[in-house]
Amino acid sequence: MSTFERHAVDSMRQVRKHTEIDDLRMMECDTPVYDDFVRRFVASHGAAMSDPVVGLARKYCETWPLPRRSDEGRGAAAATIRVGVMDSSFNPPHYCHGAYMECLGIMELLPASGAAGQRPWREARVLGIDAYLMLLGSANADKELAGASLEQRMRMVDMLATTVVQDTAADTWHLWKSREQFDTTNLHNMAIGMVNSPRFVDKCKAVAEVVRQEWAAVTHSAVADAPQVLSYFAMGWDTLIRVFDPKYYANYPLELDEFFANGGRIAYSCRVGFPDKDVEAFFASPEMAAYLQYIFELKLPKRVKHISSSDVRLAVRDSTQSVRDIPPRILEFVNSTQLYRKKA
Repeated sequence: MSTFERHAVDSMRQVRKHTEIDDLRMMECDTPVYDDFVRRFVASHGAAMSDPVVGLARKYCETWPLPRRSDEGRGAAAATIRVGVMDSSFNPPHYCHGAYMECLGIMELLPASGAAGQRPWREARVLGIDAYLMLLGSANADKELAGASLEQRMRMVDMLATTVVQDTAADTWHLWKSREQFDTTNLHNMAIGMVNSPRFVDKCKAVAEVVRQEWAAVTHSAVADAPQVLSYFAMGWDTLIRVFDPKYYANYPLELDEFFANGGRIAYSCRVGFPDKDVEAFFASPEMAAYLQYIFELKLPKRVKHISSSDVRLAVRDSTQSVRDIPPRILEFVNSTQLYRKKA
């Protein structure tokens, strides 16, 4: 075990007292501080030539990536582990990020437009996600770090994950309708962490590796015996377009093919501002035919699909009603740290 991994284990032990679903009722002031975790991760894996790595900051279920209540055939002996991944800069996290996670667990995902015309395809179906992972990127392919620091963002990611995992009272933003439905989603089986690469082909490798390692630790088995990992990356339409943009690859399309061959899957949502005709034209292009089988459409509810981090930052700055688009514990943290305020 590396020095970084030992520190990560120690950090998770320190916050384990916060991990019981029925007992945790935590607001901003009780959220673990991740300054040491972030500094160690960046110091160990922040170099430009570093191999792609996911570092786990916290597991909300001790058996992650295996659900605590595994269905028949979905336990340690399952041939596949399906992981729902929300990878973002989280500046700040908001309800739409949480809704992506709940969509993956609850809604019937539709095949990408045009898929049925390219090859036989089953009807929309619930994926059966086993585990969930919220990932904060330490690097972005297009943006410099601005606004909240990585340490502050990591803390807010914890607050959002707590909202998804433990705020099980009926609320207007939740997609599930009852505690019984929530229990079927495995949303309790959440982890949060950081990833050091901005490219999805690298993120997919890193996610699969950390899932296999954690599976081996939980089952007391060899990593080589771990099941296949399918990583469903939830994203908006603008991000999906970037996944297929050759400028992000040194060897296109071979590296893109590697993403899907390594279990990468895309669960996208067309949010406000992207006409249907543009989406249909994109999927109808001949070069997309081979990839449609790996792409699924999420139908985000109207009440959250308009939310963006940039709009939340403006709302905080201008004190408008859109501040309600983030959980109260995150708003409390933003206010107490004076994030996103107008400069003097």
